[in-house]
Amino acid sequence: MEPIRVLHVFGWLESGGAESRTMDIYRHIDKEKIQFDFLIHTNKVGFFEEEIRSMGGNIYRVPKFNFINFFKYRKAIEEFIKRHPEYKINHGHMLSTAFIYMKIARLRQVPVRIVHSRSGSSAQKTIISFVKKLTNKLSRFNATHLFAVSKIAGYGAFNKKLVDSGKVNVIPNAIDSKKYSFNDEIRNQIRDDLNLKDSIVIGHIGRLTLQKNHIFLLDIFSEIAKKVSNSKLVLIGDGELRSQIKDKIKALDLEGKVIMLGIRDDVPLLLQAMDVLLFPSTHEGLPGVVLESQASGLPSVISSAITKEVKITDLVKYISLTQSKEYWAKEVLKTIDETKREDIHKSIVEAGYDIISIAKWYENFYLQNYNS
Repeated sequence: MEPIRVLHVFGWLESGGAESRTMDIYRHIDKEKIQFDFLIHTNKVGFFEEEIRSMGGNIYRVPKFNFINFFKYRKAIEEFIKRHPEYKINHGHMLSTAFIYMKIARLRQVPVRIVHSRSGSSAQKTIISFVKKLTNKLSRFNATHLFAVSKIAGYGAFNKKLVDSGKVNVIPNAIDSKKYSFNDEIRNQIRDDLNLKDSIVIGHIGRLTLQKNHIFLLDIFSEIAKKVSNSKLVLIGDGELRSQIKDKIKALDLEGKVIMLGIRDDVPLLLQAMDVLLFPSTHEGLPGVVLESQASGLPSVISSAITKEVKITDLVKYISLTQSKEYWAKEVLKTIDETKREDIHKSIVEAGYDIISIAKWYENFYLQNYNS
């Protein structure tokens, strides 16, 4: 019997949170029963493409959407769905264009149409953010199922009433927690490799975008560097604000103290080398990196704009973005002083955030709805 093929719709296949969490599920799902394929909106070869093909997945491409190429995009989606009637399950992770591709999927009678919210609402008041919020809201009208990684993500994309009534499946992000278990020998080795042996290491993992608030993060670290001469900031990720962030580093005279590693495939090891994760995002759904940091026994100091659902251990401290950079710096250093690293893999599993149980949930969902 051939496996059910589920079509996942993404913008690209770089190592962002949504893509990484989906890949974790893909690695652990029974591929004799379920196979993942991907429809993406770029010609750029992504971080996960080679691995996807090695596991038997297919990758298809359509043009990147904008309102100038609305009709070209719509036609591309129509032709794709017409050519591929084998996909009975469309799982959309791009809410901003789901109002188009899910409508076409509905008109083409694709029986299972999932719209999946992975981020909270942006606080920005621009025209672009307003339009994006509107298109996000429209996405649900052509879906058969609504998913969200947290209640906040569901509230932002759909509405509070739908979430609280149980009409939105709130399924938390999950991680392969064994990969992150703290190991002192690994920590020392990675710190040696990165020339961080005697340093206090503040880390951040995420795309270089406005949402992740790197400019404020650098302001906080500048205050830390004034207090602790051997402090270092490690930034993992890439994005459109790379040059702006490099300019900020130069302006703050932090060029010898900030290490920009770009996109990496060894995040579990890099987390071992850190002393704290600093994560002042303006909004999030349920950030997987904060789960990863907890799984590695690493304390996290994060924005209070982030859902409380991500706090599954006492290793997470929330601070309001209205607090000063000086206050943030003081709390980061206090957190480092108060935390002893240890292996807490068992706590992650007991909290229900381990990938094995979440992958099984998705497997059962796809099988039951495909055959219903």
